[in-house]
Amino acid sequence: MARKRKKQTTRARSRGKRQGKFLRARTTGIRVINQFAIVVLVAMGCVAVAVLSIPQVRELQRLEGELVDAENLERGVLDTKDRKTRDLTALRDDPAYLELIARDRLDLYRTGEQVFRINRDH
Repeated sequence: MARKRKKQTTRARSRGKRQGKFLRARTTGIRVINQFAIVVLVAMGCVAVAVLSIPQVRELQRLEGELVDAENLERGVLDTKDRKTRDLTALRDDPAYLELIARDRLDLYRTGEQVFRINRDH
C-alpha cells in the first residue's frame, strides 16, 4: 500500500505541475488582456479630451480675432482723440492757427489776397 500512495502522490504532483503551468499560462493571458484594456481605455480618454477641446479651441480663436478687432478700433479712437486734443490746444493757444481755421471756414480773406480753393471729390 505504501507504493500506491507514492504513485498517487507522484500522480498528484504531476497533475499539480500541469495545473500550475495551466494557471500560469492563464494568468499571463489575463495579464496581457488587462494591459491591452488599460491601453485602450487611456487611448479612449485621450481621444475624448481631444474631441471635447475642439470647440474650446475654436472659441479661443474667435475671441482672439475679436480682441484684435477691438485693439485696432481702440488704436483708431486714440489716434482721433490725440488729433482732436492737438487741434483744441492749437485753437486755445495759437492765435495764428485760430485765424487760419476761422478764415477757412468762413471764406474770409484780407484785401489784396487771392484765395485758391481746391475741391476734392470723395
